Amino acid sequence: MSRSHHIIPTLEDISRPVRVFDALTTVREVVDIFQKDPSLLALPIADEGRFLGIVNRKTLFFQRLGRQFAMELYGKRPIRELLDESHVVMEPERDINAALATLLEADPALGTDSFPVVSGGLCLGIVAVSDLMMKISESQAHLLSTLHCLSARIREEVDKASKIQHDLLPPPEYRFDALAVSAEVVTSSEIGGDFYDYVFLDDGRLVLVVADVSGHGVQSGMVTTAAKASLHTLIAQGVTTPSRLLRAMNNAILATARQTLLMTCQVAVIDQRGGSITLANAGHNFPYLYRKESDEVTMITDVAGYPLGFEENSSYEECALPFLAGDTLFLYTDGVVECRDSNGEEFGYGRLEAVLRGEMDRPPTQVKQRVMEATTHFTGTRSFDDDVTLLITSFQPTT
Repeated sequence: MSRSHHIIPTLEDISRPVRVFDALTTVREVVDIFQKDPSLLALPIADEGRFLGIVNRKTLFFQRLGRQFAMELYGKRPIRELLDESHVVMEPERDINAALATLLEADPALGTDSFPVVSGGLCLGIVAVSDLMMKISESQAHLLSTLHCLSARIREEVDKASKIQHDLLPPPEYRFDALAVSAEVVTSSEIGGDFYDYVFLDDGRLVLVVADVSGHGVQSGMVTTAAKASLHTLIAQGVTTPSRLLRAMNNAILATARQTLLMTCQVAVIDQRGGSITLANAGHNFPYLYRKESDEVTMITDVAGYPLGFEENSSYEECALPFLAGDTLFLYTDGVVECRDSNGEEFGYGRLEAVLRGEMDRPPTQVKQRVMEATTHFTGTRSFDDDVTLLITSFQPTT
């Protein structure tokens, strides 16, 4: 890699080449050299070619020769008698940021205006502190520009991933025969760890899935994508019961996340012809079921199991319940009950159940809207600390 491709310049890049003078050169001769070239800040001094030290313009004129008769006293003496004994020496491969740190440690007030770059006993040049500061400024500007470009690229890639993840979700509003579906996902970051899905089967059944991956970001998004892909593959292969779906999805999550992430998941299969619903639960929040006949909302706690990705070949029990005309199933993720107000208090199950008792006899879209209104009113914002997902299905026969 060429020097121009280094992100952080080194002292070799910014050192000024200067002539090295013998230690026996007289003070008068050195003074004449400084007077002829006002740009010189310091001169390196060597003894038989080996670096001894430097003579700094400022030190020489203002400290050594600034007093009366000083020139008469030192003019004919060798310059080695007036070497700057406190100068900082650095190696050429040191980068400019490390050089500044070293300089500040040795001279916190930055009274030094230059220092030599030395390697193998030879002085390769002099670095002006002003050049060092300018190069650091340029390097930082370049770094900021590079970070800006990288940030823009990352934002673009994240936006693409977020769009792909969103596009993988089925429509938020749908109706299949007598079943009406309404769903919503509000992610707490660009790439969420929640997802919902529903699949209508040829025999008139409806498969419903709500899942929540631990964590957020790209890795969580990859796990949700793997889970969704495995779900559709399994259904295409004829796996359509909640327990078998969870068992197979569990192994897919294990293969993808290797136990670094877990996914809670709820699967429900509604048989509108038989008037029943079958549920299996992998560590997920218990769902709610509204029964039109009794006008009651009940939390279904009959089945529970390990989250997906926790243990290989986990088995999941099922429970079957009636699902009749006017009944509604409410699936959700923990972001709903765990969202907090400005005092840190959680929305909680009590508030959720209070909303559901007053709204579950309405169409799914209205139930969804009412729950979202209640949570945003409680928190004072639509930006949640965790992903929020709702999937509501009601049995609404047209005849």
